[in-house]
Amino acid sequence: MYQTQVLSEKYFKIFAGVYNDFRLKCASDYKFEIEPLEYNEFIEYFNKKLISCIILLEDNIPTGFLAYSNANSNVIELFLIHILGNENIDEKRDSLMEKFMLETCEKRKQALVSYPMLGVQTNYKEKASTFGFKFVELGVMVFDVNDKKLIKEIEQLNLYSLPIGYKIVPYSDIYADELAGVILKSFNEASDINFDIRFGSIEGCKDIVEKITKSIYGRFLTHSSKVLLHENKLIGFCLSNVTGEYIGNIPLVGILKEHRGMGLSKLLLKSVVGDVIKLNQSGLVNLTEINASVDLDNSNAVKMYKDAGFIRSYSYPQAYLPKSFDSSLAL
Repeated sequence: MYQTQVLSEKYFKIFAGVYNDFRLKCASDYKFEIEPLEYNEFIEYFNKKLISCIILLEDNIPTGFLAYSNANSNVIELFLIHILGNENIDEKRDSLMEKFMLETCEKRKQALVSYPMLGVQTNYKEKASTFGFKFVELGVMVFDVNDKKLIKEIEQLNLYSLPIGYKIVPYSDIYADELAGVILKSFNEASDINFDIRFGSIEGCKDIVEKITKSIYGRFLTHSSKVLLHENKLIGFCLSNVTGEYIGNIPLVGILKEHRGMGLSKLLLKSVVGDVIKLNQSGLVNLTEINASVDLDNSNAVKMYKDAGFIRSYSYPQAYLPKSFDSSLAL
């Protein structure tokens, strides 16, 4: 059993070494596409209670940490668990997780826990399950923006093949409210609702739209994001942004159930990818790839991406702990 405690001012100076070790490894070990906060910004967020942090101590020296946010009343976002070195790593992760479960015991009666186990954290999946976590296996699908054959196929896309009554147009803020409603309906049976409760309410879907279109999750590409209209009513969407400086991303794509099965989602996705490629060729963005995350159990979604030229790069477990879980069983 290792000593753990909530980060306090006493450790601010010495904890910087552990946090900056994580920052150095954020891309290589944790697959982060957006650079994490500088240490002084992290402490500022901690002091404002926007981020919570539990530290692992060995001989009173911080050697690991668990960072999370419980600012949202409906979900606790567990960002990551980071340990210096590899010695007894699972035992150290267990100690941090046990402290996390205790610290969030009351909150978890009202909120679920969402924990994307990116990078090396994938190795902790089996141990995390003993704390009651369940999993959705997500695959990261990648489109190679330097593949000339793929680009030529995208450039040959013919939107005139859309059925009568349908059209694809660039996204505009005038569609924001309508888009939120379509997201709610198109994701009501998706696995995403297990780890992102926002998909279960119109207020939550409006929050998703705002955060994507206001560039909270990466620089939003307004004119390279599209909506699908049927008789001038929004029935589908495919949004795009840039995470970090070099990665194009499809954060969200969907279509109402009654309009599926006609290949419309693939046309919508290809239209967006084609516009992002044009931006890349013009030098307005400088991308190494375009990627998207997809539930690997959703065979239709996986096929859509493959048919559009994406290939699977890697996968990771998106862990979630339902709020109904009896926390006493995990300790």
